[in-house]
Amino acid sequence: MFKSFLNILYFFTFLFPLVSFAQDSTLNNIQRKLDEQKNARVNLVYSFNTVSYVHKLDKHGGIEKTDTIKTWQKFKGDSLQEYALLYSSDKKEERNGGKKGHRASAQLPRLDDPAYDFLVDQTVGKITFNPKKPKKGNLAGELLYDPQSLTLIQINAAMSKHKWPVNEFSLKTEFVLVEEFLFPSKLWMQAGWNALISRGRIRVESSNTDYNIYK
Repeated sequence: MFKSFLNILYFFTFLFPLVSFAQDSTLNNIQRKLDEQKNARVNLVYSFNTVSYVHKLDKHGGIEKTDTIKTWQKFKGDSLQEYALLYSSDKKEERNGGKKGHRASAQLPRLDDPAYDFLVDQTVGKITFNPKKPKKGNLAGELLYDPQSLTLIQINAAMSKHKWPVNEFSLKTEFVLVEEFLFPSKLWMQAGWNALISRGRIRVESSNTDYNIYK
């Protein structure tokens, strides 16, 4: 029995470094591909159409009202160059040209961020990430990727510790390759806030189409 125990101990002692190395290698390779995509888009000029359904929710999550917003956006890198509101069922949004439309922004961690724990499942192509010491505004969730090409497919995340005035935040983003460039194709986001003069809860469902890359 003692010999069997030694064999098991040796197996795990030998296996864990290999698993750790494989995990680190996958994280490094995916982060490298993401960095390459970001660098390739620095001077890239592109545009796309977006259709968004903005649902105003009650405190139970029921839909009180839905507005439809259609836009066209042109970027250079990550910088918005042109914006056109094509349609809005929200008359306030229409009057200001969509300049005060619903926007969502959250910082996802790099895959080499030492402040986060990462767990890689190479079989299904999934990386789970959680902050080691959650701070307000930090996200936790999972990243889905193609196990063969290591291309990013989807991100699911939620705010692990809310930052005032936000009291609820979760999102799902899907990605698509267009001429070897990675773009967000669908966004699902739900958020709630409770400020001194404003409170509310919304769900946004957006899809991007008609990508155009200017060369």
